[in-house]
Amino acid sequence: MRHTETDLRRFLTEHSQARDHGEPPAHLDAIVRRGRRIRRTRRMLTAGATLACAVAAVGLANSLLIGPQAIPSVAAQPPVDSAEVVEPGPKPPEEFQVVLGATKFAMPLLDSQRFDTMGAAQTVTFTPASHDTGFKVVCDDPEAWVVLQQRLKNGEQGGSSGRCKDGVGGHGDEKSVPSDWLEGPQSMKVWVFPADAPVEEVVKDTVACPKGMKECAEHIVTWGLSQPKVLERLSEEIGERPGRWAVGIYDRPVK
Repeated sequence: MRHTETDLRRFLTEHSQARDHGEPPAHLDAIVRRGRRIRRTRRMLTAGATLACAVAAVGLANSLLIGPQAIPSVAAQPPVDSAEVVEPGPKPPEEFQVVLGATKFAMPLLDSQRFDTMGAAQTVTFTPASHDTGFKVVCDDPEAWVVLQQRLKNGEQGGSSGRCKDGVGGHGDEKSVPSDWLEGPQSMKVWVFPADAPVEEVVKDTVACPKGMKECAEHIVTWGLSQPKVLERLSEEIGERPGRWAVGIYDRPVK
């Protein structure tokens, strides 16, 4: 049962007047003020407890909804350092133009293989789709020296060599490739040497230039560069150095 302040005042007045011969007591107002203070204090305590419970409930609900695994971890996602972004190396062209007398056609790029070092022989393996398979080497440094060698008909070795900018490569045909060309994977070897490699000096010392020439002509150096002894010596002197290059493999579309 609840009583209002008016009920309390009436009750105290009646009993006090009866006891004090009908005169209201002097301390009645003090009693009423004290009762008000007590009620205010109780209301404040009740409101504070209610607010604390509400905050705790919201926190619990958020933790249940989010969960510990949904909070992103800043440490698990380190910032990307732009200095670590590596640009892609040289890319072979998308087509290889073939000219066989009056016949001209283009072969699409079917595969490409990339390398990050130069100075040592690299073996490139591929599966031909026709007798006309073509190759082209591209380099970060267009002045780099390139040698490409592959097996030809009757077991002979053939290929091409020169500066990378000159488009070292080539293509086969039914008369030049081995008889088992279409029977499975084939391979070729590629050497790439730095532009400042001592090619002319090694050619002079190994296979010699024509007499009377103070300096080997470029085409003679290119020819000498493909000789096995020259390749072996250059690889030994230069070793393996950083240098990006790629070889593109072209062929007729597989039917």
